[in-house]
Amino acid sequence: MESLFKEKIWLSKFKLWVLYACVAFIIAITIAVFGIITYTSDSSKNNSRRVFESSLWNTLQLQIQSYRFLNYLIELDDNDYPLNGSAFFQYDLLMSRVDLLRQGDVGSLIRTFESGRTTRLLNIINGELELLSFNLSKIESGDASYLPNLIERIRRIEEQINEFVTLVNKGSNEFISKQHQTLQKNLDEIQLLSITLLACLLCLCFFTVKGLTELKSVIRRNKSLQLGMQTVNEDKANLLSFVNQEIRSPLNAILGTAKTLNGPVSRNETQALSKHIEESGLQLLQTIEMLSDLSLINAKKLTLNPTIEHLQKSIEEYFAIFEPQMSRKNVQSILYVDPLLPKYISLDFARTKEIIVALLQNAITHTPSGSISLQIRPSALNAPQMPLAKDTKEIRVLQIALRDTGLGMPNELQQNLRFNPSLPMQKEGPLPSKVGLSLALCHKLVYLMQGELHFSCAPQKGCEFWVDIPFYVPNNYPAAKPTSFQCPYQTQALVIETDIHLAKIISLQLAAFNISAIISKDGSLQEHNDYDLVILGNTPRFERDGNDALMQWRTKSCPVFGYHPQAINHPEYPVTPLVFPLTQTQLEPLIAGLFLSHKTPKGSEK
Repeated sequence: MESLFKEKIWLSKFKLWVLYACVAFIIAITIAVFGIITYTSDSSKNNSRRVFESSLWNTLQLQIQSYRFLNYLIELDDNDYPLNGSAFFQYDLLMSRVDLLRQGDVGSLIRTFESGRTTRLLNIINGELELLSFNLSKIESGDASYLPNLIERIRRIEEQINEFVTLVNKGSNEFISKQHQTLQKNLDEIQLLSITLLACLLCLCFFTVKGLTELKSVIRRNKSLQLGMQTVNEDKANLLSFVNQEIRSPLNAILGTAKTLNGPVSRNETQALSKHIEESGLQLLQTIEMLSDLSLINAKKLTLNPTIEHLQKSIEEYFAIFEPQMSRKNVQSILYVDPLLPKYISLDFARTKEIIVALLQNAITHTPSGSISLQIRPSALNAPQMPLAKDTKEIRVLQIALRDTGLGMPNELQQNLRFNPSLPMQKEGPLPSKVGLSLALCHKLVYLMQGELHFSCAPQKGCEFWVDIPFYVPNNYPAAKPTSFQCPYQTQALVIETDIHLAKIISLQLAAFNISAIISKDGSLQEHNDYDLVILGNTPRFERDGNDALMQWRTKSCPVFGYHPQAINHPEYPVTPLVFPLTQTQLEPLIAGLFLSHKTPKGSEK
């Protein structure tokens, strides 16, 4: 396959160079044609000009030379004899001008003047001059008696010479005018042909450039397809390796546990191993479902099926799935569902569960210790333009905010996760082999549900994800209402927690019951202050001041809820234990039972 692609690329390059050579050859021919036309036109002009100038010049020379010959004969005296051929020399000069006018291009040009009149005059002049040779030979021999006759005969042909000069001059002007018109016509035709040739050349250049552009585009697309095929093959291999890695772990856990059950084990161990098999089986089933959904999304065949369910109950069930994993890692988890959201909403809860599960799995992976919080609250984004589902009246947007205090995600994982399918250059989304199966599916599901995903990470400080998803408000269900139980006005609680992230979520939970929370960020117990409720969490000061504080709260009859290990197991003062994951459903009966039994809580008299 690679050799075939290489051969095609070589052939494409060869065709490209052949096309370049053809274009260069055509341009060279065009330049040569223009040069030949220009050179031929210039040569014709120069030749015509030379013949025209020669005819005028030789005609004038004939007239001048006749005057010179006449003057020479008039000025002869007795002292000049013998002439020694000088008379014949002057005569030959005169006859040479006649010969130049009768021969060659000049003679051909003169014959066209005045319909042959110039030719007849030139023949008369030539004949008369030839007859002078007899008298001239007598003069050369010293007989001066022939001189007057010779001078008279020369003077008689002056009229013919003058008329000849006039006719040549007139004919030359007419000739040059006609020649100019002819040349102008030829020049116009050449210009028209040149413009036509230039237009053809421009069209050729246009189609050539377009062809080159298309050819380059094809070559580029060919390379892109080749790289795409190579990338697809690599992704396929990476995905198969990734699937093998994802499935191998729960399968090995199931096989190892099953092998252990074949041996002698106690009843308690059997229950623990059975639970472990169940967890591994659920993890394997979840992985298979993720792979199936991811394949459907890539094939654009996954459809959303919104159902109407109780929001808080569903979210708490999803959150409880990871309670064993978080307990084993001693990660404290907390859930808050904003009471401003409707209790029942219409949403594809199966896909929402996959999103929450993916975010929680990623948070647990990167959080060896600390806390994880999940908030479900109204989003500030506007609802997208989409048709209403059946039995719904409006569309809103909720936000799933998950935060952990772990190590943070690696930079490479963050870069691969920063894909936005709404952008034209990022339609593929992150690859499972780069970000993991759960996060890749989460990312695709969020944008399939017309939502948005954002996150922020800092090394050693954890990560926070914001997922905005639109939902439908049902027709026949009540609107959002406060929590069923509300504490009396000005009920105050002290939250002792050094994990600010965890303390803020607890304060939000208490606010849902109309309890204002004061957070002790430094972990001080503040036992000398009066509160209606104390929630005792993580603090390093309990070992030193815990006993005194419990005694003080007991004296003031201040109830204490807590999840501090030493406070829960304290023998002298009963502390109501709080277990993780900490939810509003867990707190509501405790707070309701507490304040319903107290008729006059602090602040009621105020």
